Amino acid sequence: MTVQYTNFRGDDYFLHVRQTKKGNPSYYFKKDDPDTTIDEIPEGYEIYEHPNGRVFLTRKSKQKIMDEELDIIKHSMENFSPIRDYKLDVRQKSIYLYTYENPVPYDENPVIVEALSDPKYKSYDAQLCFSLVDKKTRLFQVERKSYTGEKDDQWLFLEESTDLKALAEKFVQHLGQETFFDLF
Repeated sequence: MTVQYTNFRGDDYFLHVRQTKKGNPSYYFKKDDPDTTIDEIPEGYEIYEHPNGRVFLTRKSKQKIMDEELDIIKHSMENFSPIRDYKLDVRQKSIYLYTYENPVPYDENPVIVEALSDPKYKSYDAQLCFSLVDKKTRLFQVERKSYTGEKDDQWLFLEESTDLKALAEKFVQHLGQETFFDLF
């Protein structure tokens, strides 16, 4: 049986392998191509889905972010943020908060709004990043994405604290609001 993964868009990906110049295996996912000889995930690897649906095979790494800390961000989003469509992406020692904001006002053509809400066409963008600075004290810093046009991946430092709950509650309420751009 082949290794198959279906992403949030409903696209099927199949695990493939090729040899590097040094003769090592290089694993990759290919969309809609079940013609593969890989029948299980190699030891030490795991499937990773990017918030925008791309699928990769990555080496397992020890998670530095605790499940309780992820729950704090989720709880803050549910209770304090106006954004309901979001994704959390944990990378190493950082929690990236991705949001989808419908580019068409809801009072516009309902057919267009419905089409843009289809997962096939959604695109998520990283807005906030909560990074673990000190693993002993659980000191976190929060940054927001910069839209100055200088670089695509530029972040503005906002604050740091050992109280992740307070940080999350303070900043997620600005997502999707004009006040988000006043934060720095």
